[in-house]
Amino acid sequence: MDLLLEAQRTDRRRPIRGYTTEWRAGGLLLAFDACLVLLLVALWQATAEHASGLAGAATVASFILFPAAKLLAGLYPGHGLSRAQRLQQVCLAAAGALVLVMGLAAFMARLGDAPLPAAFVPAGLVAAALLVISDPIARRVLVRLGRWCQPVFIFGGGDTAGEVVRQLKLYPHLGLAPVCIVDDSSVYIPEEEHGVPVVRFKELSRHADALAHATTAVAVERLVERSLILQLYTTGIFQRILLVPACHDLISLKSKVRRVGGMLSIELASDRPSPTAALGKRAFDVTVGSVVLALLSPLMAGIALWVAFDSPGPILFSQPRWAGESRTFQALKFRTMHADGDRRLKRHFLRNPAAERLYEKYRKLDNDPRVTRAGRFLRATSLDELPQLINVLRGEMSLVGPRPYTMDELSRLGPARQILGLTRPGISGFWQVSGRNQRTFRERIEMDCYYVRNLAIWLDLWILYRTVVAVVTREGK
Repeated sequence: MDLLLEAQRTDRRRPIRGYTTEWRAGGLLLAFDACLVLLLVALWQATAEHASGLAGAATVASFILFPAAKLLAGLYPGHGLSRAQRLQQVCLAAAGALVLVMGLAAFMARLGDAPLPAAFVPAGLVAAALLVISDPIARRVLVRLGRWCQPVFIFGGGDTAGEVVRQLKLYPHLGLAPVCIVDDSSVYIPEEEHGVPVVRFKELSRHADALAHATTAVAVERLVERSLILQLYTTGIFQRILLVPACHDLISLKSKVRRVGGMLSIELASDRPSPTAALGKRAFDVTVGSVVLALLSPLMAGIALWVAFDSPGPILFSQPRWAGESRTFQALKFRTMHADGDRRLKRHFLRNPAAERLYEKYRKLDNDPRVTRAGRFLRATSLDELPQLINVLRGEMSLVGPRPYTMDELSRLGPARQILGLTRPGISGFWQVSGRNQRTFRERIEMDCYYVRNLAIWLDLWILYRTVVAVVTREGK
């Protein structure tokens, strides 16, 4: 424990490559939003015919409420929040600030006996929208610069500690980067877990610099002595300690902490969506799906002509997909492969056995010989899946959901099959917008199970936003 306390006195001003402190990450996000607000104020001052005097000053000053609302919501930096939780918090903070801005400006205009500028309401709406949009952009910039993730120490070893490391690496947007695993509970320890070193407590001096910047520790409850957790808590070495319980794989974002007398318990939420949530999701699918289908009909007609002239074969391709339990449906797509695609693939594997092994692992190929010229563009932009809007209106699919698995993949789902069958498969989904081409089949199943367990409108909205980004930037293959 003396080693940990000594590390706390290390000069925190010296940055560590690839890591940052929670305060620096929050300060950079706040600076980004402050610059955006100042730019909006400057544009307002230069272009709007605003009121002078007290009302004009209050109008300009009220824009400061937008970053202030995000600060009160704990979004600077907001490490540990999932993307759906963060989207919800940002939208609620922007909406609350917008109401306060409008009320304050109207009150000060009335107090100063001056009319509220006509352009103020649109300006406030633009400011709220920009603060929502800028949040993921600013975080992505910080990730690229290596100024987003804070170092995290994991106490306790075994498979659970390795799974914590894997999850933190799988979701870097959480801002929690594992530095090392401290394991004194095992007789033999490996050198590393998923690229993160495993050390004994007495060897922590190797990571003293990172320890001086860390504010969060993760403790595997069943493998760490209670006395150590108590010391970490009472000495204030870490600002927060996250306890990973034995039933960590059953907990979702819908789980709640409940008091049972003087004890704490975790209320596990059911994986099955409630009837109200299912009805709301279906109404959302029908409404948004109908509007999108109507707006994109001209584009779909153009794509159909391109597919017809690019290579011989039908315009649409349908394939049986699993819909839960013993149900199946015909998933529609624009044809992206040659009519003799299977023969081309077998010939490719004979010439390149390594490609066959990659295909078995990822179920995708970077240069698939079956894909047509038009198909390469349609797959890169995911436009080949537009006909599935018809499946959505039929009630066979959802706009967002688990991947529609093929019949030959069902045997590989294992116990996850029960969870994935609880909701309709989706055109887009969590794994499709989370590095779809770099994820193994196992990680895809885990992400789909995560989506079902944490089903919420905010998660759907974030996935749809990321889907639009993926189409524009051509992330697909």
